[in-house]
Amino acid sequence: MSYKNPYAQEYEMQPQQQSYGGSGQNDNDFVGFMNGINNINTGLSHYQQLINNIDVLQRRLLSEVNEEREQQARSELDAVTAEATNLQYQLKDLIKQSQQQAIGDSAKEAQAENSRQRFLKAIQDYRIVEVNYKEQNKEQAKRQYRIVQPEATDDEVEAAISDVGGQQIFSQALLNANRRGEAKTALAEVQQRHQELLKLEKTMAELTQLFNDMEQLVIEQQENIEVIDKQVENAQQDVEQGVGHTNKAVKSARRARKNKIRCIIILALVLAIVVVVIVVPVVVKT
Repeated sequence: MSYKNPYAQEYEMQPQQQSYGGSGQNDNDFVGFMNGINNINTGLSHYQQLINNIDVLQRRLLSEVNEEREQQARSELDAVTAEATNLQYQLKDLIKQSQQQAIGDSAKEAQAENSRQRFLKAIQDYRIVEVNYKEQNKEQAKRQYRIVQPEATDDEVEAAISDVGGQQIFSQALLNANRRGEAKTALAEVQQRHQELLKLEKTMAELTQLFNDMEQLVIEQQENIEVIDKQVENAQQDVEQGVGHTNKAVKSARRARKNKIRCIIILALVLAIVVVVIVVPVVVKT
């Protein structure tokens, strides 16, 4: 059966242009940066909408009794979840890029940090949606299990749910002819819930890692700033050392000129004395 997913939306993040503004380009550089931030914020809004759609579809799956509509909702949920996963990694890369471009500019840094905080909140919202769905899935699986084993303890139910759908216990129940139909239906339901739980565990692990990666960006940002500050400090020291060397060279040149002048004066005095010694006796004799 073909159907159109009412939750599917055409959306693709635009790549953020890397720009390096030199003198006279600061205005253009900031405009380009803000265009990138607007692109990110549009993506964040779409990501939040996808999370809302996932929540709606999950609630439908928990309450749907028609098998055909249930399969349709499940396919829609898989499609929306895949779109959210693809988008969240695009957002991660673009936000990281924007933070790198913003280093040293407080106005840009504020915009990039605002986008990062929005993304963290959206990830946290998504995690809450998945946790709630996981718990509701488990409760439904437990109810289905108790249809076959109403006298089972909580620990036994938990073990059956965790054991790939409780295959062994359901197989034993199938041996009871009076309950064969109930056991088959319950087994299929629990197995389906178990597969849902496995997918949820994977999604939640990815979201946790993504959240940690976005938190880590703050540390990386600080390290980048410290590296730049160190480079500026080293450059300043080099300039100061260069100025010091220049001052020494100037002083040396001045001393050299003074010494040269002294030598010229001394030489002139020597010549004057020689002239006096030679010329005066001759004049006297004459």
